[in-house]
Amino acid sequence: MTEEQMEDVFDTYGLSSLFSRFKTPLYVTGLLDEVEEDRLGDFFDNIELSSDVLFDEFRFWFQYFSVAER
Repeated sequence: MTEEQMEDVFDTYGLSSLFSRFKTPLYVTGLLDEVEEDRLGDFFDNIELSSDVLFDEFRFWFQYFSVAER
């Protein structure tokens, strides 16, 4: 997924501030590089994150969600 696509999904779920905090770690880790927009949307539909969530927590829950959906 491109950076613009990631930003769109975060914005759609009202998490633009979270995206601005996670923009660099997402780029460095490549966590969402091979992920479809739908999977990230499904994640946000099913997992509620607080506004002060740390990137490592986000990464853990996203990877957990991705594995659990297989």
